[in-house]
Amino acid sequence: MTTTTIEPGAQDEGPLTTSPAANDSGREAEPAVQAGASAADAATGDGGPLRVAVVNDYEVIVRGVAGMLAPFDDRVTVVETVLGDTPDGPVDIALFDTFGGHRTILGRAREMVADHGVRHVVLYTWSADLDLLSIARSSGVSGVLSKACGAADLVDGLERIARGDHVGLDEPLRLAGHQIGNGSMSPQFDLQANLTAREQEVLAMLGLGLSNRDIANELFLGVETVRTYVRQVYQKLGVKNRTQAAVRARVLGLEPASERRPAS
Repeated sequence: MTTTTIEPGAQDEGPLTTSPAANDSGREAEPAVQAGASAADAATGDGGPLRVAVVNDYEVIVRGVAGMLAPFDDRVTVVETVLGDTPDGPVDIALFDTFGGHRTILGRAREMVADHGVRHVVLYTWSADLDLLSIARSSGVSGVLSKACGAADLVDGLERIARGDHVGLDEPLRLAGHQIGNGSMSPQFDLQANLTAREQEVLAMLGLGLSNRDIANELFLGVETVRTYVRQVYQKLGVKNRTQAAVRARVLGLEPASERRPAS
């Protein structure tokens, strides 16, 4: 596990710079919200920003999400970026980016729900079908937010969920042809410009050595659909087999913090 904890008052450079956390315990019963209180007041109950841990297996993903939230540090404070495991300290929300696997992530989300140090677990995803939403609800996940929304909408969604709203748990999210990633990862190949969101997920799983059936299981897709994505990835990367694709995945920064087995 790799965890970065942002200490109150620490001076950080780059997108992970945050303001001091205002709600260290977060475990007491929330007082009634006074008239005129802000959205952040209503969410945390003490007038401080939400304490958020950003969780995923890939460093480029957690840093990207933390960077999106940084301009809103009066409303949300990223106190941890967690690679490959669960938050270490008490947080209001564990924001779990589903990049790199959905079914496995749902299992880990269930563990976070059982952790009394995490008040709410929120999935952050490009797509969520009815099966995924059903498992999320039964696992105690508090909400599902779309990666197609902007940073301001993401913060609004987090505050709604912290107030007790069940956001995104009923309507499926359909994946469009969105691009993601950070083109600075490689001067020879621009992930953002060349691979769609789904193709990047498939490439990341090829980097883990997963079979087409394992990838289909993780992403709630059919095997034939995965084969199509694999062919598209091969073509765009200019590779001929899974071994070459796996090497390219790691060169391009799609290497997880720790190896993991696919969900059974």
